[in-house]
Amino acid sequence: MGTQNSAMPVTIKLKSAIQHPGQETDKYELEVEGTIIEKSGNRYLRYEEEQNREIIKTMIKLDPEDALVMRTGAIRMRLPFELHGKRVGTYANGPLAMDLLVVTKALSIKNEQTTGEFHVHYDMHSEQSLLGTYQLTIHYAEGNL
Repeated sequence: MGTQNSAMPVTIKLKSAIQHPGQETDKYELEVEGTIIEKSGNRYLRYEEEQNREIIKTMIKLDPEDALVMRTGAIRMRLPFELHGKRVGTYANGPLAMDLLVVTKALSIKNEQTTGEFHVHYDMHSEQSLLGTYQLTIHYAEGNL
């Protein structure tokens, strides 16, 4: 992936765990085809998923200092991550839109030539209330995992 704007098809395995206050942990897994893109010195992971017959496009900036999850389509979301930092994000679903405070507890990114892993553990707040604690791990590899 040495060119300035190169793309490589990858298989993605995503695992997330969501702990809302006072509730059991929800776990979610997804396996999907996606693309790793190198652009202007940054690496991005892109994929699409379908929820309730609507497409959601996800793009993740794989930067250990300034990671970002952006979703567009049925759900619009921008979650910036800074290890041990607090960043302002946004979430919108239909007419509902809110600002979020993202508190990153752990962030790690491993990039090899044809494989990688993105892991983030964070709290999400809205209007000074804890919405939940989230853990997201994404493995990706050229070909099959």
